[in-house]
Amino acid sequence: MQNKLSLTFDENNTLITTDIEGHYILKPSPSEDQVDNNHDICANEHLSMQISKQIFNIPTAESALIPFSTGELAYITKRFDYGNNGQKLDQEDFAAVIEYTSDKQGRNYKYESSYEACAKAVKRYIPASIPALEDFYKRIIVNYLIGNADAHLKNFSLYRAEGRKDRSLTPNYDLLYTRYHIPNEEGYMGLDLFEDERDNPTKAFEAMGYYTLEDFELFAQKIGIKEKRLEKIFELILSSTPKVMEMIAHSFLSEEGKEAYRKNYKERLTLHLCYSIEQYDFRAKMQKAIDTFLHN
Repeated sequence: MQNKLSLTFDENNTLITTDIEGHYILKPSPSEDQVDNNHDICANEHLSMQISKQIFNIPTAESALIPFSTGELAYITKRFDYGNNGQKLDQEDFAAVIEYTSDKQGRNYKYESSYEACAKAVKRYIPASIPALEDFYKRIIVNYLIGNADAHLKNFSLYRAEGRKDRSLTPNYDLLYTRYHIPNEEGYMGLDLFEDERDNPTKAFEAMGYYTLEDFELFAQKIGIKEKRLEKIFELILSSTPKVMEMIAHSFLSEEGKEAYRKNYKERLTLHLCYSIEQYDFRAKMQKAIDTFLHN
């Protein structure tokens, strides 16, 4: 939904547009006829990236907001696929990793897979797969909580970091509360959780029609995250709620935007991620943390 400009520094240390070897990407606000609340889109992405980086400790691309001479804010991010020596790093998004293309899967190929399939690729290609899978799981949770319905295959990537021969997940990128700008948007994330949704219907999903605590617990089991580690992840998510609310309050969003972001996050947390239609083992183990941070 946004134009992207490639930037580099010139000999005077001034950012200029470039067609080659741009190490920064600038995203101005789109026009009013493209999306709703276009004035907030840059602040929305910047806030979402900072929640990922500062609160959930996920490796995240560097980003900032910079003003044009008119005072309008633009979003800028530093590319992570260049090393300090200027060399381009080996990077592949997950569409390339799992070999999904428009020729084989059709024009919407980047939406046609699942996060479970991506997790299997993490296991296959990343030697230190256990911490990588926990990192990937947190990214899925963050996208769900902020309401990013465009977290598709091309918004997750593997690369060989500078000086490394093994692969790892790239820093997190392209995070946005999308429904604030596209009110009629369908879906909740971008991909299905499971490779075959028909084989994984939880009671909660059958009843509610969207993912809840039971689904995310099942997803963790399927990708190999131990229950004790899952408890730690949920404790981090729940205990971070006040920090998220504070960061929203201090963001560059308009007051209307702050309220929309805050409301969406709380609904996703309380009515989706931490909701279950009945009490069961994992819910019982997390009940104290849920009560502490959601009901106090």
